[in-house]
Amino acid sequence: MDREQLKILILKDLKDGQEPKYQELDVDKNLFGEVVENMEESGLIKNSSVVRGGMGNVVQMAFLNHARITDFGLRYLEQNN
Repeated sequence: MDREQLKILILKDLKDGQEPKYQELDVDKNLFGEVVENMEESGLIKNSSVVRGGMGNVVQMAFLNHARITDFGLRYLEQNN
């Protein structure tokens, strides 16, 4: 799965009131965290949190339990779905 597909799946889950989880999406935790960080920074979602640490500052956890899709994220989903 590429990053763009993962973004769409995360946005769909959030739109449906679900908490996206990397295990359920069958993707690597580090990739998932990087995409979530990118989505937060670009304004597609808000209230997410990614914890990094260890050698190479890799993703340890990604919290999306309070995350919400933004209006910009909804438009992005409509245009790219």
